[in-house]
Amino acid sequence: MNFKELLKNVYSDVGLAEAKTRRALLSEQMYDNEKKGLDCMNCTGRCCTYEANSMQITSIEALEAMAALEEKDLLNQETRRRLEDCISEFRLDKYIQIGTGEFFRKSYTCPFYFYPSFGCGLGVDHKPYGCIAFNPCEPGQSEGGNCQSDLDIQEKRNLQFEESEDLADKYLFEKFDISPLKEPIPIKLLEIWRKVYSEKF
Repeated sequence: MNFKELLKNVYSDVGLAEAKTRRALLSEQMYDNEKKGLDCMNCTGRCCTYEANSMQITSIEALEAMAALEEKDLLNQETRRRLEDCISEFRLDKYIQIGTGEFFRKSYTCPFYFYPSFGCGLGVDHKPYGCIAFNPCEPGQSEGGNCQSDLDIQEKRNLQFEESEDLADKYLFEKFDISPLKEPIPIKLLEIWRKVYSEKF
């Protein structure tokens, strides 16, 4: 079974809408912002680097990212090396507990920052929700700065899909022992890769 087939099974078995549908609210707002000149076209993308990025994703987000990489023929040694190097460089597998069941959220440069080319290799229909919702607040951003997440629209999206997404994460835990906890992008992708597709790892 490949990731695309597994993803179809998850969608069917738990009644989950497809990736593009569940990101539509966020992507439509992003495109509306772009029409107003609130775009990232001239920015270096600091929000994707260790200066501002600490993105964590769910299991279903990770599976959708893996299916996208598979579709683009990017499940290769270079991608795996980038994931492993990111974990090592930013010590993402070394957890610092700051409370009961609570851990320090580390910053890191996303392994898909400028990979395989300019922009994000995952594409808007498969990017983490938080990445799509993070947009400039004024035109002409070149080094980031005046940008922020729209928490209201993220909450609106969550109300529509959170229950079925939780079922999808539970499905992946029960079938493949994939942790239901949110993790940094490279941690979660490698876990999915190892546990679902070990013969290709």
